[in-house]
Amino acid sequence: MTHRKLMTMIVAMTCLGAVPAATQEPVAPPVVELMSFAAAGENAPTLEGELRIPLRATAETTVPGVVLCHPHPLYGGTMSNAIVIRLRDRLLEMGIATLALNFRGVGASEGEFGGGVAEADDVVGAMAYLRSRPEVQADRCGIVGYSFGAVMALKAAAALGDVTACGLAGFATEVDEDGLGEVAHLSKVKCPLIFVSGTEDIYSKPDGLSQLVADHDLTAEVVPLEGVDHFFADAHWRGAMSQTIADFMAARLLGEI
Repeated sequence: MTHRKLMTMIVAMTCLGAVPAATQEPVAPPVVELMSFAAAGENAPTLEGELRIPLRATAETTVPGVVLCHPHPLYGGTMSNAIVIRLRDRLLEMGIATLALNFRGVGASEGEFGGGVAEADDVVGAMAYLRSRPEVQADRCGIVGYSFGAVMALKAAAALGDVTACGLAGFATEVDEDGLGEVAHLSKVKCPLIFVSGTEDIYSKPDGLSQLVADHDLTAEVVPLEGVDHFFADAHWRGAMSQTIADFMAARLLGEI
């Protein structure tokens, strides 16, 4: 990292309150760490993950954290998905740690596809690991997911009950397989949410999202992106989606709770 980029990040984090204005040195460098951790539940497999800690004022400085959930494992979804990476990078730039996981059966994660049910336990296990890290503020952690990962994020949020916020891109409203059509758990989700979906998304309809919010009394924003499809194929679309979600998460994780 160049000195100019380093100082730009310090200034940005100072504005967000992550770095005290009067104490900009020494600086703890960013961390990238591959690790393994256990999913939640019985006979839990060991999962593969990548933890990233942003630039911090000192080694003792703590930051909020987010678990990142990738799209459908049976259709090529991994933690290296381009949309997951875009979300990861925006969150890191805002001073938020990220833990991306590979769901069971993906990459080096043990086990096999859990039908869209067991994967929620993978997210719960990832959250437990993220909260155990000394660099992370355990009471300021959220979940961000895309497509299948967005559905698993809300299942995990319902199970945990104490997630600070969730950011959801392409949450499936038009699919009823692999656990994607289940909605009963939504009434247990109490944290603030943001749904970002394209108006041309055949799997995630903004009107369907608004109906879910109303039906389950969710504290949620629904942000439609005009002309955008499920895959956010254009770089501009990915940028708009990731910025919208990152802004929402930063406001809740870095602000007053």
